[in-house]
Amino acid sequence: MTYDLLPTRWRELRVYRTAATPRRLVVVNRKGGSGKTTTAVQVAAAMAAWGARVRLTDGDPQLASATYWLTPQRPAGYPTLLDVFLGDCSIRAATAPTTVAGVRIVPSLDTLARVESERPPGSDTLLAGEYDDDQDDVDIEILDAAPNMGLVTVAMLTAATHVAVSMKTSTLDYVGAAELAKPLALIRKRLNPDLSTTAVVMADTDAATVLSRSLDDRLTEEYPDAIVHQVPHSVRVQEAPGQHQTLIDYAPENPVTTAYWQLAAALVPRLGLAWKVAP
Repeated sequence: MTYDLLPTRWRELRVYRTAATPRRLVVVNRKGGSGKTTTAVQVAAAMAAWGARVRLTDGDPQLASATYWLTPQRPAGYPTLLDVFLGDCSIRAATAPTTVAGVRIVPSLDTLARVESERPPGSDTLLAGEYDDDQDDVDIEILDAAPNMGLVTVAMLTAATHVAVSMKTSTLDYVGAAELAKPLALIRKRLNPDLSTTAVVMADTDAATVLSRSLDDRLTEEYPDAIVHQVPHSVRVQEAPGQHQTLIDYAPENPVTTAYWQLAAALVPRLGLAWKVAP
């Protein structure tokens, strides 16, 4: 079901957790510039606006990442995801508040790349154990993976309950997204048999084009159990990270913002949540 509400009405909705433990949604693509971080940040912001306690884990060592967008409200030298992988602190100790009410972040810097070179023992299952040990004040975990299938991404997929594939709407990006099928199948077979592909997000799309309609049809056929959701193109999306604001604050009336509200609403029942105040 697709909801069409005014910007002010979206903010009036409320959810509560029905699942015994927090669900974990990892947003992935092996290619950069796929809208992955935008999807992770906006879904986190929407869920938090509805009253859910959200933790966003940034698994991308690039400086242009969720950590830059949602600046951690801690002084320099705070623990990061790298410290968790190196065994120097817990996920709770590395969790920092942000300027977005209800959203906390496990930040990453470019030093996270050390995980790939040092390969700390037990890294594949590390995050799953860390999240299991720290559930008291979290309703949903959002994991923003790096644009690769490195060790941190594998750890995120192993820890997750649900995966969302984010891609730009082009033939080449569709082919790139299709390449995820094999590693995801291996993750399910060897590490996480319960991992569910719950959404495919088509960013920068134009629903009026033949290409967008064709890719939507193909993805719906290939992922029959997933939400296939189109997000239109907008320059405002590119401006928001520089202002360190989510789209629901920076551009509340933009069609992209509406599209992400709608995506988050569709994810509510799949992520162990239910409506207090329904759309």
